[in-house]
Amino acid sequence: MAWTGLWWGSRRARLWFAGLMPPGAVVIILLGLSEMLSPVRPQQQGEPADLSARISALGSGPGMLIAAVGLLTLVVGTALTITTFVVETTLMVRRHE
Repeated sequence: MAWTGLWWGSRRARLWFAGLMPPGAVVIILLGLSEMLSPVRPQQQGEPADLSARISALGSGPGMLIAAVGLLTLVVGTALTITTFVVETTLMVRRHE
């Protein structure tokens, strides 16, 4: 939504947003991975704190969701960045002709 709204804003704002979108998505992915790989929380009732408990906990919890959202953001952000740079370059060339 912000990217769409910036088309009526300044060129500088569009380019900053498009340039920062993919690195921001990578940061989100890294946050999700760090959450997934963080140590197991204190033991639940009767659950052993061994390797099998850690492996079963990897697929559940917010870390997987955060990493998945970051991956989707990276795909969309990269496409929007490419589109923005192509359009802005085309507009610059046409204005200087």
